[in-house]
Amino acid sequence: MGSIEVPQLDPGEAQALALALQSEADWLLTDDAAARLIAQQHGLEVHGSLGVVLWGAATGHFQRQEAEDALEALAGSSLWISSRILDEVRAALRQIFA
Repeated sequence: MGSIEVPQLDPGEAQALALALQSEADWLLTDDAAARLIAQQHGLEVHGSLGVVLWGAATGHFQRQEAEDALEALAGSSLWISSRILDEVRAALRQIFA
């Protein structure tokens, strides 16, 4: 499998992008801002961890408490999430489970 040499990406993100392009994937899962931009430039739809939590909740893969726990785990991880985005995701979860 080939790789993409992009100085802004670490080797893992570059490899994931190369694999997505090689396999003609429709989307790429990443929270890395540079990888998101480059993937979008290559025509890939990009989703991050918060989007996966919302998708899981909206499609019934997560119950409310599971979705809230997953969100809080992400908020407490090394992933940087602004307080505004956390508030928006919490509001979206409230709507999903209303």
